[in-house]
This record gives sequence, C-alpha cells and structure tokens, in this order.
Amino acid sequence: MQQLPPVNKAALIAQGLKIGLPLIGVGIGIYAIRKLLKRNPDGTTSKVAPSIKDTVIHKENLTISASDAALFANTLYGSMQDFGTDEETIFSTIDKLNTKDDMLLVIKAFGMKKYLWGARDPWFGQEYNLIGWLRSELGKKEVVKIKPKFEEWGIPL
Repeated sequence: MQQLPPVNKAALIAQGLKIGLPLIGVGIGIYAIRKLLKRNPDGTTSKVAPSIKDTVIHKENLTISASDAALFANTLYGSMQDFGTDEETIFSTIDKLNTKDDMLLVIKAFGMKKYLWGARDPWFGQEYNLIGWLRSELGKKEVVKIKPKFEEWGIPL
C-alpha cells in the first residue's frame, strides 16, 4: 500500500485564504453596491419620484373592475417576463386604461415582483412594482410613447 506524502497545513490554509478572501470581498462589494443603488419598495427612486405606495384609489373614478385590473396586470407582467419585451402588448394594455385610478388599481394588482435583468429571480432580484418593471424594460423610445398618459395622470414614470 502506497502512503500519501505529508501535507503542509500552513500552505493549505494560505492557499484557501488566497482564494477565499477575494471572493468574500467581491460579495461584500456587490452587497454594498446594491444597497447604494436601492430603490423604494415600489420601484421608484426618491431622486426621480416620490413613492406611490400610499396613494388612494377613488372608486368613483374607476372604469375597470378589480378582475380587469388583475387581467391587465398579468398581461403586462407576461409581456415583460423573461428575456425580450413585447412592447406592443404593453402599449395596447395601457391604452385601455382611462383614468389615473384605473392605472393605480392595475399597479396594485401587479404588486411587487422580483426583477433581475428582465427575469423573475427569487434570490437576487430587486422588488419592483409595475412602474419599476416598465422603467427597467422599456427604452427611451418606448417610454416616449406612454409618458404623456402617465404625466396626464400625475404618475411618475
């Protein structure tokens, strides 16, 4: 039977530190950057717009039902989920909303969903509401198409 050569424990520990410390440093750096760039829970940044979390929905101004809002929210989510964005579906869905309260109801129905580069990621994603998803998924040319409606409603986009 052949015996293994003796192991230098100090060299193994040094090797582990050479590899482990940079990995820990990178992890701490990523965590710090995420904290620095953190958005409000509703997907807005305080620099860009105030939080719409406490906004009141006036039922008398609604032109859609709660089930319609849920359907619109699911349609919008489906058009942005995974890679690739179906901009035409987003535009047509938003065009069906007539009042600010309709949009707020859809935002409420959408809820908070984890977002990471166009995909739902339960571990690393940042929680965004519909506004946060739209900001992340649409380019400048697409935002120009829907921004007037949001400005009319007084909802920051």
